[in-house]
Amino acid sequence: MNELARVTAACFGTGSCLNIEKLPEGNFNKTFLMTLDSGVQVVAKVPNPNAGLPHATTASEVATMDYARNTLDLPVPKVHAWNSRSTTTRVGAEYIIMDKVSGLELSRCWPKMKANQKMQLLESLVQMERRFVSAPFPAIGSLYYKADLDDDLPQRPLEQDHIGSKLEKKTLVVGPTTSRNFYDFGRGQVEFDRGPCKRSIQFCCLAYSQRVLGSSARDYLKALGAREERCIEQLGVTSHQFGLFGGPDSYKPTSTSKISVLEDYNKIAGYLVPNNVSTHSPVLWHSDLHMSNIFVDPDDPTKITGLIDWQATHIAPLFFQASQPHFIDFDGPRHQEMSVPRLPSNFGQLSPAEQKDAEALELNQTLYKFYEVESTLRNRPVYDALRFQQTLKYQAIAYAASLLTGGEPRFKGKLIALTDAWEKVVGKDGPSCPLRYSDEDRREQEREQELWMVGYTNMLRVLGAIGDAQMGWDGWVEPWQYDAVRERVREARKSFLEQVGGNEEERRREWAKCWPFGDEEDLD
Repeated sequence: MNELARVTAACFGTGSCLNIEKLPEGNFNKTFLMTLDSGVQVVAKVPNPNAGLPHATTASEVATMDYARNTLDLPVPKVHAWNSRSTTTRVGAEYIIMDKVSGLELSRCWPKMKANQKMQLLESLVQMERRFVSAPFPAIGSLYYKADLDDDLPQRPLEQDHIGSKLEKKTLVVGPTTSRNFYDFGRGQVEFDRGPCKRSIQFCCLAYSQRVLGSSARDYLKALGAREERCIEQLGVTSHQFGLFGGPDSYKPTSTSKISVLEDYNKIAGYLVPNNVSTHSPVLWHSDLHMSNIFVDPDDPTKITGLIDWQATHIAPLFFQASQPHFIDFDGPRHQEMSVPRLPSNFGQLSPAEQKDAEALELNQTLYKFYEVESTLRNRPVYDALRFQQTLKYQAIAYAASLLTGGEPRFKGKLIALTDAWEKVVGKDGPSCPLRYSDEDRREQEREQELWMVGYTNMLRVLGAIGDAQMGWDGWVEPWQYDAVRERVREARKSFLEQVGGNEEERRREWAKCWPFGDEEDLD
């Protein structure tokens, strides 16, 4: 810490750092508020070992922040110093020293904001997202400074800015992706193509032809399946399966079953791209815009003063990248019509508690619909991408991209549904479907999905009993919650084993081997 303080002070030519305050900790980084003797306050960020690939993750984050700040003109903190090679600095770790963002976290202002203020803020976000979509990229991957990539690593120079003007200084390049989907759950240990592309594949931007755009997107979908297949071959069935499986009479995931369904996917992956080619373009996208990553002016919370946490931000086809801001998502029915959501006609007859719930639902539906309408009017490719994400095609893509930990019975069910709707997938005059599923195949898929759903439901029950496990199946909790959550884990384990094992000791022992949070001794 002393060396980090010295480096921070040296950035500003001051004598010393008077105070270091540890900021709330996330899953991937430690951050500190550094107060210098001049009164200046800056933020120092040090990535945890699980943040991603050493060097590349930090180097790409800094280059991405530079691009977002200086090319897209977004309110991103200025970086004053950084080092992505821990062995070359006396700090002994990678670090980024950046401006402290002015304003307050949106989470502190949102509850007090009026509905029209919330809509104005969403309008500002849509305008910022337009800049993401307008930026042409020559490849799928992540941004770097050219100097930070070895010459033998694949890279594509960035030659245009977000309005298509030629960049005189080609200091930025697209290199291997830092997306966590390519590193999480052991994927980082496996060798496979992380981009930006092989020379035989042309990833492209809006200036290229429709035919090439389609090719780029198809290659990406095939690459996702190849990535998961390679990881399953190397890692087998990992302990991070999305459910509680493996006990007596339960579903038992196998590498063979996972690879088999991926092989089926690979036969049709090229047909799953959206028909709307405007959603194929490789774009940069901040996929983690929750309320703690957005800062606003406390005197006018409709004004965004800062967007933070650009770590692992990457470039990929818009149809795979686009997402609504997390904070407008809600549990409840979506308003399907293009009209303004209204309170129910019997609102006056409802109890006070029911009226409060109805008003909350109306506001949530209004904000969700407002974002949708704004995107339709001002950022149509994003709206089209979000609509595509509601289709059977996209569901199959999403299952393929997460099959290392996901459910192959559910995935196979999506593929069967696609074969049944094949004419809608390829059109009346399209090629015949390369997949065939017999009646027995379908019955087997239904049986396996039913067993898989039991394991999935058991997982949800365990997580519900544990509570506060913010990262869910990963088991990550806030440090101050650790002791209380550990006690709830012990109780949840006991309850689960009683539920699935009853009075049969052998059955309980077999299920205990499947428990994902350590054995009984680990909890003592």
